[in-house]
Amino acid sequence: MILDVNLPDDTGLNLCQEISKSNAIVVMLSSMKDTNYVLDAFAKGADDYITKPFNLQILKAKIEALLKRCKPNNNILATSRPLILGHLTIDFARREVILSNHVVPLTALEFDLLHFLASHPNRVWDRAELISAIWNRDDYSGDDRKVDIHVGRIRKKIGDHEGKLIKTIWGRGYMFELSDKDQVQLAD
Repeated sequence: MILDVNLPDDTGLNLCQEISKSNAIVVMLSSMKDTNYVLDAFAKGADDYITKPFNLQILKAKIEALLKRCKPNNNILATSRPLILGHLTIDFARREVILSNHVVPLTALEFDLLHFLASHPNRVWDRAELISAIWNRDDYSGDDRKVDIHVGRIRKKIGDHEGKLIKTIWGRGYMFELSDKDQVQLAD
């Protein structure tokens, strides 16, 4: 879905927040260039933010890259069995995260990021590597802090407020940490 920040009846940011509860991909398209609007859009579930005026070819390329992430044959390691870590289950086949028997409403991008990190545990990934892997962009020139925003939203949604699962490695990036004592299993 492509949304503008300014809508006749409500703000696109409010609609974005409602839509982000599903697996829909949301691209904000707006003349609002202020950093606060951009950060607020990502915080409310936007997968990308494009400012006006914009180039139609770039918009098309960004949408194609976002749609490519939704296809089953993407760069993310897929398994037919869910990954279970205590009360947290990551089910790639169903694109679903379950925490204590409750489905966690992640956006498509949040799910891809969590699954990628969980599929490659105990390795530090810098922002550029995550953008390349998740956003499928090797030539990304935008604000790489959007990775921080998405990690923060994932942590909030899965109850990882203290960063016990997704560790911040200051000055380096992020790591999904699993220790020997963690009971990780692949469900049948």
